[in-house]
Amino acid sequence: MALTDRYGNPVSTQSRAALENYNAALDLIRLYRGDPVAALDAALAEDPDFGGAWAARAGLLVTATDKAYAEETAKSLRAGAAARLNERERLHLQAAQDWAEGRFIDGTMRYGRIAQENPRDALALQYAHVGCFFVGMQSELRDWPLQALRAFKTGEDGFSYIQGMAAFGLEECGDYARADICGRQAVEADPRDGWAVHAVAHVNEMRGDLDAGIPWLANGAQHWAPDSGFAYHNWWHLALLYLDKGDTAQALALYDEKVRPDVNAQVMLEWIDASALLWRLHLEGADVGARFAQLAACWARAGEDAFYAFNDLHAVMAFLGAGRAADAERTLKAMRSAAADGGDNGHMTRRVGLPLAEAFVAFEAGRYGECVEKIMTTRGVAQRFGGSHAQRDILTLTALHAALRGGFAATAEAIAIERLAHKPQSPWAGRLARRARELSAEQRAA
Repeated sequence: MALTDRYGNPVSTQSRAALENYNAALDLIRLYRGDPVAALDAALAEDPDFGGAWAARAGLLVTATDKAYAEETAKSLRAGAAARLNERERLHLQAAQDWAEGRFIDGTMRYGRIAQENPRDALALQYAHVGCFFVGMQSELRDWPLQALRAFKTGEDGFSYIQGMAAFGLEECGDYARADICGRQAVEADPRDGWAVHAVAHVNEMRGDLDAGIPWLANGAQHWAPDSGFAYHNWWHLALLYLDKGDTAQALALYDEKVRPDVNAQVMLEWIDASALLWRLHLEGADVGARFAQLAACWARAGEDAFYAFNDLHAVMAFLGAGRAADAERTLKAMRSAAADGGDNGHMTRRVGLPLAEAFVAFEAGRYGECVEKIMTTRGVAQRFGGSHAQRDILTLTALHAALRGGFAATAEAIAIERLAHKPQSPWAGRLARRARELSAEQRAA
């Protein structure tokens, strides 16, 4: 009789010890905790021909969007192709292959189809969900988890994690009320679920609701933060809320203690949050000391990867903040080469990443009109290079600050009023709107 994983999906191993380690890896993956690669390696030590474990390992590595994992990814793909695979696992391996070869959308769609045909395959769903996030497929980010819920009963293993994914998708599609309910229910079921915690954090960020957002993250940290490979991102959300409040000291403290406690850590997704937080502080005129320089030193090894445009833009932010203009230009050169390619990242870079990177370079050079123009003509399609609304908000903030500094009063006021309409409770939105109105008043009086 074929063995099945913790969700009831048939697997290609007959080793119960391998399956036990594989199921442990599935738990770590869904929680973004611990070292799931080590758990998968333990499964493979028990059964080196367990193709499903190789496929899961490859999928985990490719969805980190870091070229540094290319060798380990290739190892997993080769070993998986030579191992035992059932049809579902074979499709998993093909989806990871798609990602490894730069076909991000194909890989994401393949994971999504696996989940549709096998609705209890929560791993395929999670990889599809992450893929949707990276390529800006917002409707599918919401709809694929909602589809999968049909196969799980309330309280069953896996149900709340899928509910947490649905919460994030609902939030990214603007359905904040349902997102808040789904996310809170998922966290009530398992307070360790950092992804569901993060979905509600996004709701509070988009609403500018500091009164709900700060305690939501701070009071639950004892549950979601320990042993979490995702904790830095939730701490980043908390830092954004303090920055909204105007408390730059607390934002910097969170950066030092929680977002980037090890200035040499080689976690690219952490670098992205660090760049984004420091750039926001930079826009506000805060003194960030040596933090940009320390971060840029890490980004230097990936400055010419041009593997994923969203990452490249954040590398540019770090280089500019550190005063490393030559490194920023090096990344731009790599992005221009990538933009000439016909693959998914080529399209993302050409249409979104490159004009935005050029806009940030223009901002730092004092070419504020160019910065505003490039951001405002790209912002409406920026979801195509991934990220969340909260992450891409850095585009609006940079354009608004460029308009203020460049004396484009009407544009500054338009962006500021738009922001205040979306976030009427946000102190930051209120401060920026006042600055824009004051600029308009000064120009009228001149």
